[in-house]
Amino acid sequence: MDQAVAALCGAGIGVVGTLGASWLTYVGTRRQAPDQGRIEHARQLRTERREAYLAFMELLAPVDHLPSAPGSPLSPERYAVLESQVEPIPKRGETLLTRIYLCGPEEITNSAEALLGTANGMVRLFLGRSQDEGELIDALNRFTTRAREVMAEPPR
Repeated sequence: MDQAVAALCGAGIGVVGTLGASWLTYVGTRRQAPDQGRIEHARQLRTERREAYLAFMELLAPVDHLPSAPGSPLSPERYAVLESQVEPIPKRGETLLTRIYLCGPEEITNSAEALLGTANGMVRLFLGRSQDEGELIDALNRFTTRAREVMAEPPR
């Protein structure tokens, strides 16, 4: 009889151990999918941010080569080269700023916005143009701010 009780106790412990291991596997697997989603979301956001930030910095690189004072002597060839490099900055800069707004974070977007404003001022001064901003850009900025808030939250 002792052998029968020992066998039943062993079988009971085996069943409890198997059920416990199954439950732990279920809980772990259930938790793994949301964690994996958050990790993938963060990785994708980092990639998008890096691409947007690099494109923004590359776009503004020619601003470093602008003359430090208005009316500085430049050869016509050098002026033409600089003009072709800096002329797309305001329009392309707004496009890239939209990407940066979407990617965030807010500290970077504020810094990028200030940097683009300064660069645009330098470009307008170099090209002899006046400032041209309107309600469309403000509306676009409000939209992208809200879109960034939505994109920044990981899927549930």
